Amino acid sequence: MVFGKLLRKVKEALDDERPAAKPVTESVADDWNDAYKGGDPETVTAAPGTGPVVVFENLDIRVEVKKGTTILDAAIASDVDLNHYCGGMASCGSCRIQVLPGSAVSEMDMMEEATLDVVIEHDDDRLGCQTKILGEVKVIVPEQD
Repeated sequence: MVFGKLLRKVKEALDDERPAAKPVTESVADDWNDAYKGGDPETVTAAPGTGPVVVFENLDIRVEVKKGTTILDAAIASDVDLNHYCGGMASCGSCRIQVLPGSAVSEMDMMEEATLDVVIEHDDDRLGCQTKILGEVKVIVPEQD
């Protein structure tokens, strides 16, 4: 009984000295989920006739982008709904897309491969946040939640 009162007093004293903890949602920057490196479509899209084309086959959308742009950034620049819960860090797999054969894209790295091991549905699945566009690319975007 005495021990409980003592413990309560110690806790109250500690609480008075500590600043109130911020809720997790307040400690995360508002832009945590921005996949763009530059923040606007002009940093991703290329002048007509100067960059590779990405075709979002099942959405009937084509966009010309700068070489080396990720599929996720191309999707955002062209208003394609493509989840990216981790903000393009290759840790959640929510930006999984299907890259059709013959598309010119970057090689898969170990981080992407590890994430895809958990979320893969097709042999040609890739993460939009990690797959860089090197030439013409054809993609199928799965239904988003």
